[in-house]
Amino acid sequence: MIVEQLREHYTKVVGAEPVLREMRTRDGRAIGVFEWPAGTTRLGVHFYASAGASHYGPDARHHAVELFVGVRPGDDAVLEGFADMALSVLKSGTVPQHGVFVAGDWKVIKGREFTGWVLTERFDDLIPQLDLPDGLHVVFLDALPVFWEEAQYRHGNRSDDLFDIWEAEEVKSWDLNRNLPAGIQPRKTGAAGLLGRFRNAEAGG
Repeated sequence: MIVEQLREHYTKVVGAEPVLREMRTRDGRAIGVFEWPAGTTRLGVHFYASAGASHYGPDARHHAVELFVGVRPGDDAVLEGFADMALSVLKSGTVPQHGVFVAGDWKVIKGREFTGWVLTERFDDLIPQLDLPDGLHVVFLDALPVFWEEAQYRHGNRSDDLFDIWEAEEVKSWDLNRNLPAGIQPRKTGAAGLLGRFRNAEAGG
């Protein structure tokens, strides 16, 4: 069972047993999210990881993806926002890669100003690839909440250009109380929404 294999894999990395939460949407679709409250692991953040963000089986072409995020503070709004984003990826039928944005013109975490997520490869390989007996392998992408302006900056720039700004300004991506980086122009009043629901902006030049 892939969920149990994921649980074992995550537990080895995080160092603690998670709680599995089943999240459902209005149309009846469901996805599993493993949750580790802050203070229960060695990571120092409230940690979430998906169980079913992409399709498995022969049609997956031996490659699947799962998503994770570590934030402070964590709460039900973050859990719901993360699950909704993972379901968006699942519904798209694609296997996202480093730098993909999942963004919209609505707030993806209730009570926060973020309007999207950027999916990234961790340079430290926090959750290594999981190789399954049937030849399928699972890769894990870090999902980071982004402001509307940060997603807008992606147009005409590479995703890594945004990450360079974050690094230069020492942005703490796990901090849900962070401000827009000084290197990103603030949104003008009355600007239209950036992207349609569930639209992915591919990484690249």
